Amino acid sequence: MMTTFRLVFQVVLLNILFVSSSFALGWSGLNWSVSDGWRNGGSEFDCTWAAKNVWQESGVLILHAKNEGSYKSCSEVRTTQYYRRGRYEVEMQAGAVPGTISSFFTYTGQSGTSSHYEVDIELMGGTNLLHTNVWIGGRQFPLDIDLGQYGMSVWSMEKYAFTIDANGVTWEVFSRYNNSWVTVRRVNQRVSSYMQLFMNNWISANPNFPPSRYDGRPAYAKYRYVRVNRYD
Repeated sequence: MMTTFRLVFQVVLLNILFVSSSFALGWSGLNWSVSDGWRNGGSEFDCTWAAKNVWQESGVLILHAKNEGSYKSCSEVRTTQYYRRGRYEVEMQAGAVPGTISSFFTYTGQSGTSSHYEVDIELMGGTNLLHTNVWIGGRQFPLDIDLGQYGMSVWSMEKYAFTIDANGVTWEVFSRYNNSWVTVRRVNQRVSSYMQLFMNNWISANPNFPPSRYDGRPAYAKYRYVRVNRYD
């Protein structure tokens, strides 16, 4: 039944892609645009965004990345709306394959320039690390956090959040040891730009990010829900 639904869903997507090379997706109460047929510039990404790698199973959003033989494909969705201050929460399970990144983040601008603003939650395949980062006008403030200290795993469905307020960014995780939200990081750097909310699952060309190498296996990142509580 699930296989039939997936095949029908992908046929519909292919029909839409033939006309517009992208499609709109309604999920978790938000409107999303799905990236298709192109790849990010620079040296970080080793895959092409493919809409066929995005589907839903029982309300869970699946973002797939895989080796296609002659090339690698990955998946990405972004909101059509822009946000700034607020609380952004997700329940997700990383693809977790070495050399892959599964993420939840806000972004705007051209990477590495003064227009670049970004707040990151990135789960690094081949490790049990949560990569947090904020980009302010092209300057970044990264920090990796070991999820094991909270009884959490990138291989399990876990809850993560970040809050952008008037003075900076706070990251939280839902600790299995505490059975509650705990703050894991605070950065007092002001985010002044409005950004789109993204989720993606991709294969890295950088052996240092994540600190593991892609081994060719397919990666399935799963997202149960997203919640955005806007402050402005």
